[in-house]
Amino acid sequence: MSITNIILIVVVLAIAGYTIYYIIKKKKTAEVEVLVDVDDKTYTIEKMMEFVKKRLDEITKINLYDIGLSEEELKRRKNKKYELKKALKGCTYGDVNDKKYVKELIFDLLEHEYGVTEENISKSIPFDIPSLLTAQDKFDILIYTYKKEFGYEALTEIIKKYDLARLKYVEGETKPSYVITSEEIEEIYEKENIVLSFADKLSVVVQRIYQHYKGYSSIDEVRDMNIDGISGRSIWTSRKFLKPSCTSRW
Repeated sequence: MSITNIILIVVVLAIAGYTIYYIIKKKKTAEVEVLVDVDDKTYTIEKMMEFVKKRLDEITKINLYDIGLSEEELKRRKNKKYELKKALKGCTYGDVNDKKYVKELIFDLLEHEYGVTEENISKSIPFDIPSLLTAQDKFDILIYTYKKEFGYEALTEIIKKYDLARLKYVEGETKPSYVITSEEIEEIYEKENIVLSFADKLSVVVQRIYQHYKGYSSIDEVRDMNIDGISGRSIWTSRKFLKPSCTSRW
């Protein structure tokens, strides 16, 4: 065998070896590539919820043994995968810690993978144009803002501050009842004059996505509240709470 042939064989083997090394290294370090086709609907709640569902499904179903991880990284990712699976299961039963874990992950996915920014977040909920906010939007913002200060006493504080725990007549009903109407929410929101940071806005969006994905729809946050020392979970379970389909009241 000539020197030329030997050199060619060595070069080919070196190239092949480097190619294999590069592929393995890339698999070890590469995250799932996320391609977001941006259009007018990209940053709507519906589109973002589709993305979140898909990504969480990918994270929980990925085969970690196929991507050439080191033993330490494999262990770390297995733990993370297990924690997410556990949290996704637990939050459907109302576990507040699991709920917090899932919401934090959704927040991170939307900010760092989906590309939600201060400039496009108002396409999901019109934070900067109060006249376009629905009563549900304003209620969610109020609960979020009060929860930052009062925790699970947030709803109680709103009720006390604005004297909402009183009998009132609702159009179409002959008897008075204890309700919070959309008109009251509109008035309270205007009085509060709330200023939200980008993180605040994204947290409200995350809650909206979460409550339709894994939560209890429009009463998801209310369900976690303590109302006069009684957990909202107990009220909801005993069917004493107003149905979420009542769009004009809570």
